[in-house]
Amino acid sequence: MQPTPSDHSSVAGELRVLVFGPQAKTAGVDCLRLGRIHFPIRVDEVLSMIAEQYPEIAPSLGVSRMAINHEFAGSESFIKSSDEVALIGLISGG
Repeated sequence: MQPTPSDHSSVAGELRVLVFGPQAKTAGVDCLRLGRIHFPIRVDEVLSMIAEQYPEIAPSLGVSRMAINHEFAGSESFIKSSDEVALIGLISGG
């Protein structure tokens, strides 16, 4: 169960979002850095910030999922400052 905003006091800081494969190559980094974040913050808010700050990967966000602490998270899930966050792009395989 994801925490709600009332479960944690607000903390400000930087959020690091791990990226892999084609998204990392397109962005030119393997970790997106989003500053001035007030935690907890919802996944959908983070996705909007990524689209704004990293427009080169914005087209791939519609087919991507966020993971919090190694578990996929819905758009209304909350991210805490201590969470490990990753953007998982569309993966194809054989």
